[in-house]
Amino acid sequence: MAHEDMTVDDVLDLVDELRPVATQARKKSDVELGFVMYDAFSVRGSYDDYGGGSWGFGVILGEGASVSSVFGRRLGICGTRDEVRAVLKVIDRYARLRLGSEYLEAYEAAHS
Repeated sequence: MAHEDMTVDDVLDLVDELRPVATQARKKSDVELGFVMYDAFSVRGSYDDYGGGSWGFGVILGEGASVSSVFGRRLGICGTRDEVRAVLKVIDRYARLRLGSEYLEAYEAAHS
């Protein structure tokens, strides 16, 4: 698998592409970031350098629970910008399905 050198700032730029869906994006350290999807789900991203280096994400559910795999897809081992974008799309779909149409309509109305 090809890898690109992506800093926290590079990944935050990709998260920024999701605005206004993704908000409160911030750098927590040189290897960790966080953001909120639809004002409802906290997401953490971290860089692991196990050989080639990759980014992974987890959706925080509260009380110490989180998911790092949704719809049968792991949210980690993202070595390229395209892989990070693809995982962010999976997280977006997951959040949208969990929130439901009424919430999403109100959210979209508030941000248009």
